[in-house]
Amino acid sequence: MTEPGTIIRALLLGEGLDLKGLERQDAFSANPLAFTTSGSGTAMLFKFGAVVFFNMTPIEEEGLIRGLEPRIQGPLGEREVETALIATAPDEENLLSKSGAIQLKATDPDRLLLVGEALAVSVALAYDERRIATAFDKIEPLAATLIRRRLPPGPKSAMLEQIGEALLIQKRLASRVDLDEKPDVLWDHPELERLWAKLVDEYDLPARARAVERKLAVIREMAETVTDLVATRTSHRLEILIIVLIAFEIVIALVDRILK
Repeated sequence: MTEPGTIIRALLLGEGLDLKGLERQDAFSANPLAFTTSGSGTAMLFKFGAVVFFNMTPIEEEGLIRGLEPRIQGPLGEREVETALIATAPDEENLLSKSGAIQLKATDPDRLLLVGEALAVSVALAYDERRIATAFDKIEPLAATLIRRRLPPGPKSAMLEQIGEALLIQKRLASRVDLDEKPDVLWDHPELERLWAKLVDEYDLPARARAVERKLAVIREMAETVTDLVATRTSHRLEILIIVLIAFEIVIALVDRILK
């Protein structure tokens, strides 16, 4: 029999979260930092800027977030949010029930860690997917300009900004859970590997990460190509200017000789 569901919410607060000095004796995980709250809820804090709340009221969530504000690096103007429903079914552990809830045998800390980790990576990927889509929209007009054998208008700084944006997203990807490696909890509880595999598959995490990386590579290559072309054009202009100045000096020297 399946018991009623409980909401678990993942939020991306910023580009990173400083967890130094937040160690707690009652924490049941150090990476991510996970602990039970006074109201029988569970909070999980991730270094890459995500937090996950299980069985907590909106007031409790906002209270914890306010306490973390000085530690949020690059806070987002609009938080990325992902919500799921967890239901317990002691007899079986299917990832999704007919109601759409994540169905677990129990809501013990180890299972919650895996669900929280999957949701945290998913919400961070959703943010990167949205950012990369905006950057990708800028690629099409650049490519169209190059096809017409023209360089894109505008300052070179715009291209450098685009390269910086791509590198920042790449850094975020590298700082998250390596999906090719096991989460820490699985080293002590290998019997939960099947649950983790189901979660990774359900949220399509590897495929989404690879798609972001491919788009990053395209954006980076395009930005670098255009930047090199702009630099080459600038170099050619400088060479022409230098030649003109040398020719001007020669003309002045010749005129000066003739007049003498």
